[in-house]
Amino acid sequence: MNRKIYYHSLLVLLVFCIAGGCKEKKEKKLQSEQARIEQKNEKTEVKTQKAEYKRFEVELVSNGKVEAKEKAVLKFLVDDIVDTVFVTNGSRVRKGDPIVAVNGEKSAEQLQEAELNLEKMELELRSRLMSEGINELKDTTQLPPQRLRTIMLQSGYTSALHAYEKAKTDYENIRTCAPFNGIVADLEAKPYNPSSAYQNLCTLIDDSQMEVVFNVLETEIQHIRKGMEVELTPYANNQVTLHGKVTEVNPKIDENGMVKIKAMTDNPERILVDGMNVNIILKRPIEHKLIVPKSAVLPRQGKKVVFIHENGKAIWRYVTTGVENSEEISIESGLKAGEEVIYENNLGLSHESEVVVNND
Repeated sequence: MNRKIYYHSLLVLLVFCIAGGCKEKKEKKLQSEQARIEQKNEKTEVKTQKAEYKRFEVELVSNGKVEAKEKAVLKFLVDDIVDTVFVTNGSRVRKGDPIVAVNGEKSAEQLQEAELNLEKMELELRSRLMSEGINELKDTTQLPPQRLRTIMLQSGYTSALHAYEKAKTDYENIRTCAPFNGIVADLEAKPYNPSSAYQNLCTLIDDSQMEVVFNVLETEIQHIRKGMEVELTPYANNQVTLHGKVTEVNPKIDENGMVKIKAMTDNPERILVDGMNVNIILKRPIEHKLIVPKSAVLPRQGKKVVFIHENGKAIWRYVTTGVENSEEISIESGLKAGEEVIYENNLGLSHESEVVVNND
């Protein structure tokens, strides 16, 4: 009986020893894995890009105002009572579409009277010509031009012809039509009101292409040329960027030392509206500059530095910078083409900090 107890105790002790040994091995393995994680965490994960020589675009920033390339203030062509208004503000019309019509009864009567008077004066002209020995109007080539002109004036035919042409034009213009494709603005006319009550009928705007007017400092005029690219961002929607080109540089400097520039841009989605304010970025190219991302350059101890990646370490380099834009900056000294600059997650780095590159 005692022997059984002895063997049982020995078996239990053996099981505890084995279990303790496994636990110890497991703990050592966890400690080893934790050490590797901590060692890896000590390295800063960064992104890099090679410095390279290429064309650099200097960005000149300004504010501008949008104007329609083609815009016309339309007036009533005939003074009468407004009969029909075919459009409203914001209506899109094509060339020749009617915008408004005035009552045509008065114009129709005047045209009929002018036509009758012209026929009467034509009879008088025939009578005068017959006295000159000419029986048909087509034979007037037999008379000297000055003599024919005198007869036409004396008979009243010339005045009657002008009156008829005017009456015909007025009748044809009882409808005011669009002179080009566009959108209607500033329309105030209403039916049953005299056309004379309105200074203008409306403004017609062709917004398929828009002109942007902006100013730059006089020191920039020597760098700006027709055809240079511009980017436009409306204040009302800074998520949209349109592209255009400089079309005009005014060769005059105003009293504030500014030069007026005009640029043209397509407006297919009608995002730009006449009178809208926009932000302008004018791009001026400079050839052969050593370029790095702007975020790669950091201020340290009153100077500018760049960290480059060498064999898993961040190496501190003092640099001299040149021109810059919103995304890139040129390096004048302190860096060579092909060197791998760190441009992301570089704020907390120091000289020879261990880094891991992840450019994915």
